[in-house]
Amino acid sequence: MVLADRQIVENTSSPALTMSKSPASLGARFVPRRWHERLQVDRFPICDFVRRELLPCLGDGRKILDAGSGRLPEQYLRAEIMATGAQLTTLDLFAGEGVDVAGDVADLPFPAESFEAVLCTQVLEHVQDPQAVCRELYRVLKPGGVAVVTAPQSAWLHNLPYHYFHFTRIGLAQMLERSGFKVEKIEPQGGHFIILALHLHYTARVLHNHFQGRRVARWLVWPVVFVWRLLFGFLFKGLAIGLDRLIPHEGNTQGWNVLATRPANRHQAAEK
Repeated sequence: MVLADRQIVENTSSPALTMSKSPASLGARFVPRRWHERLQVDRFPICDFVRRELLPCLGDGRKILDAGSGRLPEQYLRAEIMATGAQLTTLDLFAGEGVDVAGDVADLPFPAESFEAVLCTQVLEHVQDPQAVCRELYRVLKPGGVAVVTAPQSAWLHNLPYHYFHFTRIGLAQMLERSGFKVEKIEPQGGHFIILALHLHYTARVLHNHFQGRRVARWLVWPVVFVWRLLFGFLFKGLAIGLDRLIPHEGNTQGWNVLATRPANRHQAAEK
């Protein structure tokens, strides 16, 4: 499950925004693990949604597919899913540690109605035909099964040239419904202030990467980057979480989390 943007690479039509290795997170060093996880505002809304909406649907022997899982370090909820007793199958385009099946999410190598649950997080923006992916998720899901699908609305471009789309609430819901799903719930991945916090946080990385390798300039800019990271990569995120609750603006969000089901019978499908 690709739950966080792994890199920001250079776009020929925009300034270079290459994200390389940056200093270790201040939060990871000094903040309790639970608080640090909550401050990962690009990742936490997705993890929290999966915990609330998908994990309770799992149980002993139930089969779940993580479509577009990424490799092992990216599978943040793997242990929690397996702790339910469910049988987890991970699929990614390339083989690697933690990948059970290498394959295309637009042409899944599984028989129809193979899984009681499917998970597809932050994948649709990276495929050329997201509608085909939704149809495949529906095909391999058993009637009455549940799907959690997440996608960005305003994320920074990443993994170029394989970042093709962003999705609005209406567009994502319609795409799932055209594939046969019944959309049960849609939640935003934070609001306006979370987006602001993320952009301010990434600005520190841009500064760090820009001056990396320039010996004199690097030492001059390091104090600025450190203070910036402290204020906007850590402290302001906590403030942004509170401001989003106080002043909600759901239309302006970094992305959407969707809970959908495959109707158990034709009558339910006709009622959608």
